[in-house]
Amino acid sequence: MKSQENIQQLIALLSQSSIEDYNAILNNFNFNSIDFKPFESWSQQKYTRNCLYRDVNFEVILLCWEKGQETVIHGHDGEDCWVYLLEGEMEEVFFNVEDQHLRKVGSQKVLPHQLTFMNDNIGFHKLKNSYEGKSISLHVYAKPIEHCVSYNETSQQFIERQLTYDTYKQLIVKD
Repeated sequence: MKSQENIQQLIALLSQSSIEDYNAILNNFNFNSIDFKPFESWSQQKYTRNCLYRDVNFEVILLCWEKGQETVIHGHDGEDCWVYLLEGEMEEVFFNVEDQHLRKVGSQKVLPHQLTFMNDNIGFHKLKNSYEGKSISLHVYAKPIEHCVSYNETSQQFIERQLTYDTYKQLIVKD
């Protein structure tokens, strides 16, 4: 049975573990047991960032993507980022900076129940909903990210972006 409480189990596991264990936790967790509907919000204008949990060590954000919506090219302010695709299909495109120019270095298709990892040592990336319908992804950032460097493709310049949530439903972890 799907339950909102099961997300609290994930948060408790992350809270009690070191960052080195996050990959294994996220790869082995039963996300099918979680009812994400109460945390979803949708917009035709842009993907939405819906915070489920945040403390000084990490944040858990549910992103809801309409067809064709994508992030800007961005970094992660020195923090680690895991993305678990719950529904749909995503394309992740990777970039590096060479001689102060941004260069595409590869891409990958992300399918449901796949986990990806990104940090500034790897480079920059952007995510796009490549599915014919809606996609939903769960993002874990260790530590929380309040701003990041992004690349404006029109001006071809790097800019600092302040990150916000579209919804914030802080879950309380039960002991």
